[in-house]
Amino acid sequence: MINTEELIDLLINGNQMELYKLCSNEKWKIDINFKKVYQAIIDNNNSSCHSMIGYMYQDGKGVEQDYEKALHWYQKSADQGYSVSQNNLGFMYQWGEYVEQNFKKALYWYNLSIEQCHYAAQNNLGFMYQGGLGVEQDFKKALDLYKLAADQGHSSAQYNLGYMYHHGEGVDKDYEKALYWYKLAADQGHSKAQSNLGYMYQNGFGVERDYEKALYWYKLAVDQGSNFAQSKLGYMYEEGHGVERDYEKALYWFQLATEQGDNIAQKHLIHFLLRWSKTGLDQYIKKKELKCQKLESKCQKLEEENTELKYRPGGIGYKECKDRFENKKY
Repeated sequence: MINTEELIDLLINGNQMELYKLCSNEKWKIDINFKKVYQAIIDNNNSSCHSMIGYMYQDGKGVEQDYEKALHWYQKSADQGYSVSQNNLGFMYQWGEYVEQNFKKALYWYNLSIEQCHYAAQNNLGFMYQGGLGVEQDFKKALDLYKLAADQGHSSAQYNLGYMYHHGEGVDKDYEKALYWYKLAADQGHSKAQSNLGYMYQNGFGVERDYEKALYWYKLAVDQGSNFAQSKLGYMYEEGHGVERDYEKALYWFQLATEQGDNIAQKHLIHFLLRWSKTGLDQYIKKKELKCQKLESKCQKLEEENTELKYRPGGIGYKECKDRFENKKY
């Protein structure tokens, strides 16, 4: 992690590569005093500082959120040739974030950033070629751009490569290569890669079916809010795959994913309710309640037996009680 003073030093000295590596990890911002950063860099005329000011206005860090000002500072930094800001501008124009969507401008800024080997821009331009956004769809160009970024450790590009091999987009379907790239991205905390890795282990795609590993990756993904993983966890609890069958947990995960707009989870939820609401689920709940009652009764009985035994002659607490009685310490 980095502290406020170290960040200010990197910004003022314009250490672009170190800054980008740092900002690629979302946790870098945890201990940063952004008000102090803003005060230290606002009068510094370099592209790194201008880019950070743009970020602070975009996210409302240390300043009041203002998208127009964010765009202004990113533009100022990009015009100075800063690849991070060029990529950020490309992304904003690609998705129409705070600006009118403009694929032509997105391509312009991405290409300028890529000239400086900026791997996020390589990944983003690859996505445009994969989807045919503002360009003729070209899977080979998408694959080449993803590979450039993935080889530099960019987790989204690694996930995108895994997806193309998983589904055979522009390449022959290859589960082993899909697993390889998903794993690299998943190890960096990429939630979609974690979800897809869980799915491959659940179904035995390219690997021996392994419900424990599937659960492991799904649980990592749901910690980041992946509704796909939530839906799959619900299915595993419903069917008892790798876990004890638990309809309450299945219902919980199906509902959570459905609330976030997951259509597959919604279908699972409807099927689940139709299947269990009238018979199976009611019986299951009654069995659970009966089991709890039996356990409670058993615990109470054991407690009574333990208390009775404890104070018999020779019992655990007998000598202590005897000493207290004889010394009148009761």
